Amino acid sequence: PGNARRIFTGIDVVALGCDVEEMVWATLTDYQNLAKVVPNLVSNTVLSAEAHVGARLQQVGAARLGGVATFTAQTTLDVREYRHGLPPNMEADHLDGQAEQASAREIGAALPLRDGVFPRPYSISSLPHRDITMKAVGGDFRHYQGVWRMQSLPGCAPPGHTAMRLTYSVELSPRAWVPIALIEGNVARTLGENLEAIRDFVVEQGECCQVEDEGREESDEAR
Repeated sequence: PGNARRIFTGIDVVALGCDVEEMVWATLTDYQNLAKVVPNLVSNTVLSAEAHVGARLQQVGAARLGGVATFTAQTTLDVREYRHGLPPNMEADHLDGQAEQASAREIGAALPLRDGVFPRPYSISSLPHRDITMKAVGGDFRHYQGVWRMQSLPGCAPPGHTAMRLTYSVELSPRAWVPIALIEGNVARTLGENLEAIRDFVVEQGECCQVEDEGREESDEAR
C-alpha cells in the first residue's frame, strides 16, 4: 500500500545428521554472530538481549541497485522469539492462495499496514512452527516488520537427514525520499540470497556434526 511493499520468500533446508530446524533456530538467535552468516548485513550490533525472549539490534543492511549502486539502510530492530508460533492476533490474514498473481497484488495493496500485526509467511498451516519477529523502532524505514518462520517437514528427507522450511515475510516502507519501486526487486533478491546463505551455513554445520559423531563412535570402538 502506498510507498510500501510486502515481500515473501522461502527455502527448504535438508541437513545430514542433526535436527535442522533446531540448527536454523540456533543460527537466527545467535544475535552476536548474525553478520557472519547473513551476507547483506554490513554491521550488526547487539544493544541488549534476553535469553529465550529476544534482543534489540542495530543493523546496517545493503542491497545492490543494478550493478552501479548500493542501497544501504540503518535500522534499530526489536527481535522477539516465539517457539510455538505467533499468537493469532499478531498475524495478518492470508491472501487467497488461489488468486492470480495480479489479483493477489491488488488485494495486498488494499490491506493497510498495521503496527504489530505481521505479514503471514507462506507455510503449511497444519504443521507446527516457530517464529522470530523483527520490528523497526528507529532508523531509515518509516515502517519495517517481518517474520522468520521455521517449520519441520516430516517425511521429506532421505535417511539420516532432516528437512525444514524457512520462510521470511516482511513489510517495509522507506522514508519518503526513497521510492519503494526503485528498491523492491533488489530487496527481494537480497532476501533470497540471505536465505540461501543461511541454508548453506546450516548444511555445512550439519555435515560437521556428522563428522564429529563418527569420530566419537570410532574413538569409543577403539577403547
